[in-house]
Amino acid sequence: MGADQSAFEIPLYPQPNPICATEARFCLPHYVQLRLREKFWSVSGDDFKICDATDKTKIYFQCEGRSMSLSEKRFLFDNAGVPVLNMKMKIMSFTDVFRIFAGDSSERQICSFKAKMNLLKAKISTLFPDAIKEGLYHHLVLKGDWRDKRCVIFLGEPKLGGTPIARIFRPYTGRTVLLGVDDYILEVASGVDIAICVMMCIALDEHSRS
Repeated sequence: MGADQSAFEIPLYPQPNPICATEARFCLPHYVQLRLREKFWSVSGDDFKICDATDKTKIYFQCEGRSMSLSEKRFLFDNAGVPVLNMKMKIMSFTDVFRIFAGDSSERQICSFKAKMNLLKAKISTLFPDAIKEGLYHHLVLKGDWRDKRCVIFLGEPKLGGTPIARIFRPYTGRTVLLGVDDYILEVASGVDIAICVMMCIALDEHSRS
């Protein structure tokens, strides 16, 4: 099973046992479709508002970027403004590595994303401990077409029978065409941590720009 056309169209698999990288509250008991709306007038140019795909007033997260001397960071806040995750990335790296930390500091690293691109293909992989069940680890792999931003997130390596649990694609609307913003639709199966999936989508966006 790969992240080709057939893999993109097959159903996402609900997870009866939560796949949790952050907090249990982000492992929703139902399928969800999110829209990552890039803020056109943002200072960093890569800020997003993450809302329900069919109701932009229902906000889940906000993502803000800050430039440092040798690196850049992306901060993910929940709808109450509480920091959930932050991502630190290397700049000008052939194989980008994104380090994911809890909250707004670098004290507790949750995992790292290793991102590779060749020709039109993108792959981002990560391994993280479950935040609920001690001793359990999850391997997530994002694969797809980076130019069209059409990807699938698998639980496990796709070549070894990984299970599709999330999907990413770019909607083509008047906003994206006329303003040139990078909006994304992120579909996530029930029981899967939506915060870590949002961060994988943002890492894909960052990696495609580098």
